[in-house]
Amino acid sequence: NMHIYCPVLSGDSEEEMAETHLSEDKPESFMWTENAQIFLKTSGCGRFRFPGPGVFQCSFTSLVFVMSQEAEVLYRTRPWPESLLHLSSKTPAGMLFNIQCSEGAINQLHLPHCETKEGKDTLCFNGLLSVAHITDDDEMTILQPMKITDTHVLVDVPHLSALGLIWDNFCRFFQINQSVNGQVLLYLRPPGRGPPTLDVLLLCRNIPLSEVSKDHADSEYIKVSSDCILNVGYKYSAHCEPKSSKNPEVPKLFQNMYGPNFHPTFVVYLTTNPESLTLIIKDQHGTEVWKHDIYLPGNGVNETSIKDEILKTLKHLTNDDFEEFKWHLKHESFGNISPIQEADLENAKRWKVVGLILQHFRGAGGALEVTIMVLKKMDQNNLAESLENWAP
Repeated sequence: NMHIYCPVLSGDSEEEMAETHLSEDKPESFMWTENAQIFLKTSGCGRFRFPGPGVFQCSFTSLVFVMSQEAEVLYRTRPWPESLLHLSSKTPAGMLFNIQCSEGAINQLHLPHCETKEGKDTLCFNGLLSVAHITDDDEMTILQPMKITDTHVLVDVPHLSALGLIWDNFCRFFQINQSVNGQVLLYLRPPGRGPPTLDVLLLCRNIPLSEVSKDHADSEYIKVSSDCILNVGYKYSAHCEPKSSKNPEVPKLFQNMYGPNFHPTFVVYLTTNPESLTLIIKDQHGTEVWKHDIYLPGNGVNETSIKDEILKTLKHLTNDDFEEFKWHLKHESFGNISPIQEADLENAKRWKVVGLILQHFRGAGGALEVTIMVLKKMDQNNLAESLENWAP
């Protein structure tokens, strides 16, 4: 059996560490390949004893260690020293990793980058992407990569300390394309007195999810396909279908920020408690760069109570007002959903209309929002406000 020490989160003591015994023929947290790669399912501050020479990759940070011998490795992220970067006209191109290990045990590091294929080829040709080596005394030297692959920058390690990728400011921002592989991360805030709130973050892809989640520990991470292409210096906007009551319409500038804090790029306040929505990210030219249907956990609403409340609201309308309500429904779409057919609404009683709305607009959340929108178009603002205030 192989002995691997589990990760230690910041503040944990040595006594709190658990030792895991994993068999090579039946791994639980590791994947073995022919070249002895191990994918470690860890987060936070890592502490590992590697069994011997080989190539090992952490699945959370994507760091790759090329080991020459058995050794214990400790590493964690740390903030970039802004003063050093400013003096050297450099910009972070990745997280800064503080790595500790016995001298000579690590031959080479592979640091994950976020460059697109075109950007990577340009960087290789012009030498614009390099590795910062920062000592405990905050002295920085620049290491040139041995090779840049589609995903990593390979660098020989003469001495261990803090290492991270950097861009040359002038060349990066004035001479080459600034497109990078990005990611869209979503966090649903815990329920409160206000409407459901979704935090949307646009980030470079080589920022570990575990690092971002530390800043959003109270929120629920919504797992969706996050990959996209972003341009540093472009402005982006977020759009919801169906449109939320407070859609974040102000475009936000995308910058290659690498912590220490990860604040939301957009905050989406939802009108009611929808079970799902479609979120779209557009660039400054109006081009969609990311689009995804999102199912919000824990936001299902009781269909029976919604049906009863809508029916109670419609009973406050006079017969003429109710006919106007049905007329608006014939023209009211909802996201990608077309209006209800006129033939279905003809001669329909109030209870029948409520059933049609629930069925046609995909559940209680959509039915409630459509009803509110139609009431507002009819200037029945008191009824609309009452329904909004009631919404769970």
